[in-house]
Amino acid sequence: MLRRFRGPALAAASALVLLTALPGSTQAASGSYTYVTAAGQGVQVLDPQSDTCLPLTGGAVRFSNDTTDTAFLYGDSSCGGGWALVGVGATWDAPTGVQAFAVRFGSTSTNNSPSRGARP
Repeated sequence: MLRRFRGPALAAASALVLLTALPGSTQAASGSYTYVTAAGQGVQVLDPQSDTCLPLTGGAVRFSNDTTDTAFLYGDSSCGGGWALVGVGATWDAPTGVQAFAVRFGSTSTNNSPSRGARP
């Protein structure tokens, strides 16, 4: 009886590992991010594309990263002037007078990668 139980249990465990490995192989960050514009409008985006420059329409003064990838915030909409990192599950509040205008998830290969602590 123990032998019959172990076979299906092992198969179920293998299927679970396979299912959790599949999302990591895609080019999207699972989850969502939200940001608040300087005008106070809240914007939420689901499953953003990784390694792609995504403009933050209206600029962001607050950013919450509830995705599976690190978010890199930029001072212009073409992902130039990089200067802030927002880890998984973290939030960012802009210093007075500062806004982020683009984000890239999971990218460390760009020449415009932000550096920790740098500000525009």
